[in-house]
Amino acid sequence: MVVDGTYAKMWISKGILYFIYKEIYEINRSMAKQIVSQRLQLQNENSYPIFCDLRAVTLAQKQARDYLAIEGAYMTTALALLVKDEHAEVITQMYIKINNPAYPTRVFTNKEKALSFLQDYKSNH
Repeated sequence: MVVDGTYAKMWISKGILYFIYKEIYEINRSMAKQIVSQRLQLQNENSYPIFCDLRAVTLAQKQARDYLAIEGAYMTTALALLVKDEHAEVITQMYIKINNPAYPTRVFTNKEKALSFLQDYKSNH
């Protein structure tokens, strides 16, 4: 099943939840709440490693980032964030260091490396 929401497209394939953000200039808290709600509906109380493609997002407000890091962490076993360049990679890594998520989280500029990282965190559903 593919969920094609207002802000992101998401689906589960081979034990990984794919989460592709649509073109968004700035994510705010209400958008973040809607995004997390749609993801949790798709997951149906099953935990997954998540591949999150952030390349189409320009900014996220602090309240939105905090919501995604805390409430958005529910049912996540690992997170691979795909960003478009080294600049975005440095900023995202700094954010991860500050928030210290409770699950393995890495930032990538290469999709294949991101998906490879998630392989160890898949479970059989």
